Amino acid sequence: MLAGHGDPASVICESANQEKVDLIIIGTRGKGLVSEMILGSVSHHVIQHAPCPVLTVK
Repeated sequence: MLAGHGDPASVICESANQEKVDLIIIGTRGKGLVSEMILGSVSHHVIQHAPCPVLTVK
């Protein structure tokens, strides 16, 4: 596993790409859409940009 510095979502996606992972499993806090839009969401970004399937767990 690679460690990185910077935006967590970008580091997760970049590491997944470099390591050629088959699946990312990531937790979600279950915040509403409005909170996600204002605060941003690591899990949402990973879902949108990951190079492989993403399983979210609440």
